[in-house]
Amino acid sequence: MKIAPTPRVIYGKNPLAEVVCQIRFQRLDLPATALEQLQQSLEGRGYSQRHNESSVNVVIETLQESAPPVPRIVDGDNIHHFSQPDGSSKVSISHEFIAFTSTNYRSWDGYLPELLQAVTDFNNEVGTLAVTRIGLRYRDVIERSVLGLEGTPWHELINPFLLGPLANDALCEEGELDEDAFESQVSQCLMRLDGCSLLLQTSLLTSVADASKAFLIDADFFHEMDSNEECGNAATSSKELVALLETLHSNAGALFRRAITEKLHDALSPQ
Repeated sequence: MKIAPTPRVIYGKNPLAEVVCQIRFQRLDLPATALEQLQQSLEGRGYSQRHNESSVNVVIETLQESAPPVPRIVDGDNIHHFSQPDGSSKVSISHEFIAFTSTNYRSWDGYLPELLQAVTDFNNEVGTLAVTRIGLRYRDVIERSVLGLEGTPWHELINPFLLGPLANDALCEEGELDEDAFESQVSQCLMRLDGCSLLLQTSLLTSVADASKAFLIDADFFHEMDSNEECGNAATSSKELVALLETLHSNAGALFRRAITEKLHDALSPQ
């Protein structure tokens, strides 16, 4: 399946809360010397803050043959984060993935080179990566008050395929839908697209400060490698990597434009 393409748009009031690209690979050793060298390379490009995160895993054990399985929490890998001082960009490294996160996304032309440079720096320290999965995730948060759209019903801003029971005429007669009656709304869909897959999730968010509502569109585009594919050398010279990233990116742009109405499109100040 292919999402119908739409022209690429840069919004003056960008609703993107976060863009994350994660490249997963077969597990490798991550010596301290490689991390130190990587930190030096990243510091030269403004990633001067470092902190480590300890992950945890849940293991299901059967202690006795007749007893039910028992979950047990065990320590996982360390994840090493290298961030810019303002928190706008972050490179994350573990034994099984490298990720690049931006909370101040402006354009693909600005995001992609930073991602590729981080991957190249990593490759230079650890060698060739046996890539197993590439994912590109966009998390858009629509806040009506920020856009001067207070009181505008969601069905005038978000297209019906994402709204579920919040869609106009889905449960009520015209004009009778009470949005305050919805304490939460969550949807999830996994689909195959041409060249990638998509995990699409939406959620109605509620502010703890003033109980105002926001709408989250969380789109994770990804491609999992099979045994016949060659995308092992994940570096800027890898044509396979760049081609896959471009496929994920083009689908992301098409999806968001299909998800929103003309009224919301105009309110986001397209440039």
